[in-house]
Amino acid sequence: MTEAAKLEARLLTAAELELVASSRPPEIELKSDDELKAAARRLREAANRAKAIAARQTREIRGKAAPHGARPAKDNLGTIGKAQALRAALERVEAEQRRRAAAALK
Repeated sequence: MTEAAKLEARLLTAAELELVASSRPPEIELKSDDELKAAARRLREAANRAKAIAARQTREIRGKAAPHGARPAKDNLGTIGKAQALRAALERVEAEQRRRAAAALK
């Protein structure tokens, strides 16, 4: 298992990990256009949620916002890493969608 895969396994939930794994070849090439569209939507929602949580945690760390959970946030590197992993998977899905659209035009 590569370092990136180990990091993703630690940062992502099981559902997110499955979604990210399906955005890599050869699985992405086997998906239909509708499945790609649904995967892109789910990835976008998850990435936006992680980004919003990271922003809130940043404000908590700086003391600008009240703590949201049981304990105040001390760092948000995990949440930032999660958002980056989800965004990278979204970019792979969008690249595959663009590739298919270009192939359909030829």
